[in-house]
Amino acid sequence: MNENLAVHVSDASQERYTSLALREIPLPDYCDVVIVPTKGVDEPDPRVWAEAIFSHENATLSSRGARAVRDEIIRLFDLVPPPERERFVSEVVGSEALIVDDTPALTIRIGVAVEPGGDLVRITTAVKYRTIRGRLTFGPRRMMHASAIHTLAKRAPATLRRREAAQLTAGKPRRAGLTRGIRRNRQLTLRK
Repeated sequence: MNENLAVHVSDASQERYTSLALREIPLPDYCDVVIVPTKGVDEPDPRVWAEAIFSHENATLSSRGARAVRDEIIRLFDLVPPPERERFVSEVVGSEALIVDDTPALTIRIGVAVEPGGDLVRITTAVKYRTIRGRLTFGPRRMMHASAIHTLAKRAPATLRRREAAQLTAGKPRRAGLTRGIRRNRQLTLRK
């Protein structure tokens, strides 16, 4: 009854996970992968997804408010608030876009990929500390980074839908609504 149970390992489980974020930082000090559904948005371009995820309009109201409060506190002490950091896609390879977001203290690579089939978006973040200051500044962010990226990625389909709706209505002239017509008629009668 002592049978040797053979363990069969499939070829798929032996493949190494690859991402553009891990190309330059193969052994990161911090790494996370977040995968979210596209919620029916049919956009195959990873550059568009990356720009939507990290755009200012996609940020939550609480983070916008916290940033505004921080800027006002800095202005109170007659300091200039730091400029809004924008993340730009540096390259696109296949179905993945790479964002390079380096600071003097940190090396950060973010890969945004549209999975085959277009139903999922994968965000891979790799961080390498350059200095002790980088380790100290990223320490608190480390605890909330994955959940913050998850929140931004979940909001991205709505951002893409808003942008698409804005593009569709941008080319069409606005028709006068009922209230616009009433205001215009009032102005005409007042001028007579």
